Amino acid sequence: MSASTSKYFDPTEAPNLNALWTQLAFAEWSRLGLSLAVVCPGSRSAPLAYAISRNPRIESIIAHDERSAGFVALGAARATGRAAVVVTTSGTAVANLLPAVVEASKTGTPMLLVTADRPPELHDCGANQSVHQSQIFGAFARWSIDVPCADAAIAPHWILSTADEAWRRAHSPSHSAGPVQLNWMFREPLAPRIETWKRDSVSDLSEWARSQEPWRLAIDGGVSWEETINGLIDRIRTSSEGAHRVLLCVGALYSPAMRALAQQLAKRLGCAVLADIGSGLRHGDCRGDVVAHADLVALSPEMLSALRPDFILRFGGAISSRRINEFLAQSRRNGAREMVIRDGPERMDFEHAASIELSIDTSLSSNVLAQVSASLHPSIEETSVMKSSYADAWKSVDETVACVLHAHLDDRNEVLDEPSTARIISSSCPSSTTLLVGNSMPIRDADMHAAGVESSPNIAVNRGASGIDGLIATAVGHARVTGTPTVAFVGDISLLHDLGSLALVSASTVPVIIVVVNNDGGGIFHFLPLVDHPNMLEPWTTAPHGLNFSAAAKMFGLHYNSPTVRGDLADNLGEALQRAEKSNRSTLIEVRTNRIENVQFHRTLQGEIIAALHLSGLVTQSTAEVNNQ
Repeated sequence: MSASTSKYFDPTEAPNLNALWTQLAFAEWSRLGLSLAVVCPGSRSAPLAYAISRNPRIESIIAHDERSAGFVALGAARATGRAAVVVTTSGTAVANLLPAVVEASKTGTPMLLVTADRPPELHDCGANQSVHQSQIFGAFARWSIDVPCADAAIAPHWILSTADEAWRRAHSPSHSAGPVQLNWMFREPLAPRIETWKRDSVSDLSEWARSQEPWRLAIDGGVSWEETINGLIDRIRTSSEGAHRVLLCVGALYSPAMRALAQQLAKRLGCAVLADIGSGLRHGDCRGDVVAHADLVALSPEMLSALRPDFILRFGGAISSRRINEFLAQSRRNGAREMVIRDGPERMDFEHAASIELSIDTSLSSNVLAQVSASLHPSIEETSVMKSSYADAWKSVDETVACVLHAHLDDRNEVLDEPSTARIISSSCPSSTTLLVGNSMPIRDADMHAAGVESSPNIAVNRGASGIDGLIATAVGHARVTGTPTVAFVGDISLLHDLGSLALVSASTVPVIIVVVNNDGGGIFHFLPLVDHPNMLEPWTTAPHGLNFSAAAKMFGLHYNSPTVRGDLADNLGEALQRAEKSNRSTLIEVRTNRIENVQFHRTLQGEIIAALHLSGLVTQSTAEVNNQ
């Protein structure tokens, strides 16, 4: 057994990108508690061995065969309760770990399996020592991830975040501890030869390098809720010390328990609350606490600069708004600290920048989050005056946007457009219904333009993978188990993709009301950079089809309407809901729009919003408030 005596890792001193990435990973693991690495000989794994040799905190054992190496790591983890790392080269070396991996999986023993691999271009072409290693351990691994070849285009802190996640999953009591695989691909140089690389790319790691704290603290609620809460509060107090601008961002929520907890947090914290349409917080009791139109506020860079937070609390899943995601990322780059609360296995931190993470079990969460929110309140209350001015600034700009939307979208006699369609649907569904908001443009229009009303339908979204497939079938599932009508708001390509599910709608004993926006193709692509390349836009991306859905409605026995003005859509939807209560008959409502006109209307509306924000004087006011804090 041996340990390096070289000085501790300084990212700027890494000889090349391979060495930088591997040293970052092992530096992070050593901060989390790694003390032993079992290293098997090999050339492809040389960057991993180099990182271990340069880390004075990690003892190493050299094992000649991988089967034995796996069991050495298993025994060490059993004795300490902490994972040891096993390092192998590529090929059959990896397969020889399987017996130890099986044992670790069956006994809940943490292990980190770092398997070196060939780059993608050397797979399936007869290259030496190349086999398919990704997820080679199948169900016996708690988590498996491919680490790509080192690339300057990938922020180095991605490695730190991934190392944190691997360690958490290997030790997680709530999801069962066990083996985790990082299948790490390497190109030359495998040796630590000095190469030119952009050393200022690690500038945002300077604070991390000076400290001995991990990049992200993961708190798992499965150990002890008392310890979890106390640890969380201590970290919140430390992280938010001096924070006057506290922002709660709530993404998509998928369970009633999480929605109830989010409502509680929003009410109890009293800070500014940005809620995605998929959160379900835009309607009902919470609407007065929520900034409903943050995406449109984000149209003004000056406003965002004035409203930048210094502490971000993230709750729930994905946030639909690209502008808000960019705003949060920029805030983090300007020094804002971030804590993420998650209730599932997936990381909700695509910027890989969150400093604190709490994992909760929704089966236990109702009482626990009540305690968390109650404990949080006093810690933030210390800055109540300044916090209140920040929250009030958000609400003021939100009201300005709401006035513009009301002026341009609420006239019943105007021709239907896509923003007003989303607005009418979101405000017309009573609490006795489920509103499933489809992906692509429907959820974006709903997120931007929905009005906050007292009625509170159960909001449903498929934002896990954000696909347009299966949305109608998902609506049928919601309707069947809730026993109440479900409204599905989707685009035409989504409906075409799931057209066969109209048979399920027809057969459903609980009515489903489909509102489809038919703009003859993929309208969202007109808002993306592809719009500057018309030869690729049409037909390759937008996929125009020239169809309407009246015949489909007739074929499947659905009531059909095709309104042309806003008031007719509101009336048709109301009638469909009444029909659903009386006859259990499902309805398809088709709104025909023009993609080009839709883009122009969005731009005109957004121009009016930007002008209103600037004319209101709120930019200057908000800036002064923030600067005076």
